[in-house]
Amino acid sequence: MRQTYTYRMESQELREALSQNLKKYRRNKNWSQFELAEKAEISEQTVNSIEGLRLWPSDKTISKIANALEVEMYRLFVPQKLTLQSESISELKHAVVKTVETIVHDTLTDWETQ
Repeated sequence: MRQTYTYRMESQELREALSQNLKKYRRNKNWSQFELAEKAEISEQTVNSIEGLRLWPSDKTISKIANALEVEMYRLFVPQKLTLQSESISELKHAVVKTVETIVHDTLTDWETQ
């Protein structure tokens, strides 16, 4: 019998996972923030701000970063402390998408009320 895996990520945990994974994948390629920024066609300040937990990137920026690093986008959000079994990946992808949707919705709502 297959065990169901449920993992709910809070927005801060998602931001931290993105920051840690961005650093990990960038360092695996021996790239500086500047080199990643060049390859992803974004500013070095954007990379620095994402890694420093000061900026939540757009989906377009996340896509550019993932493409530059040659990783699937969802891998940027997998907490490093989490070990995945292959059947859990689909459920984790779903949890990440739902959390990102919530963050985007909350951010847009905040902007509209200002």
